[in-house]
Amino acid sequence: MSEGSKTPLYENHIKAGGKMVEFAGWLMPVQYQGLRQEHINTRENIGLFDVSHMGEIRVKGPNAVSTLEWVTSNRISKLERGQAHYSLLMNAQGGIVDDLIVYCMEPNSDYLLCVNAANKAKDLKHLLNNNRDALIEDESDLWAQIAVQGPKSFKLLEEIFSPSLRDVKSFHFVEEKFASEKVLIARTGYTGESGVEIFVPPQVASELWEELLKKGERYGVAPVGLGARDTLRVEMKYPLYGNDINDQ
Repeated sequence: MSEGSKTPLYENHIKAGGKMVEFAGWLMPVQYQGLRQEHINTRENIGLFDVSHMGEIRVKGPNAVSTLEWVTSNRISKLERGQAHYSLLMNAQGGIVDDLIVYCMEPNSDYLLCVNAANKAKDLKHLLNNNRDALIEDESDLWAQIAVQGPKSFKLLEEIFSPSLRDVKSFHFVEEKFASEKVLIARTGYTGESGVEIFVPPQVASELWEELLKKGERYGVAPVGLGARDTLRVEMKYPLYGNDINDQ
């Protein structure tokens, strides 16, 4: 197996019997018990995904909106605090540099971008090259990400976080606490199922992962690798950068 960066959950994957592969410079689990089983379990119960390889870029300051509206496809100024939208990072020829989700931390001044792992360096360079005097920083080292997806997700989540999570609208997010650390819980995902994506500080990511597995056992929770993540997104017709969209 080729060398790659390890997410904060690498040892958790080894412990669970994950088959590790190199993906976009990261060592990631491609499967655990098997792709088909993991796919079906996510549709029927709960799938747990490590998506810590994704990149996070922060764009802040009074010129954050003008910078982002210059290079992305959707109207940033319409986002309210706690709201997010799917968007495209575009080049001058109309090609797609990346697809991403923009999270509004504070209207008009503070946005968190979640970008594809393989494109993070390219995205950051593109943003800096088209910067209109905003503060642009790579925050990928500050966050791990865990996706909890499936029809029973909120039964599990309300045992660890606030029961009101169930009321969070699609493409909205809230702040919660875990192990005294701030986490962001977003009603987003890449499977088409009900669920969330959790931005969690790396130092408590392993603890949260194990807590989700332990408390989710009675709901049929199981870890899912990249293989089933891909078939789940194909089934929902969600694009994958490099396969379905590119910068041409």
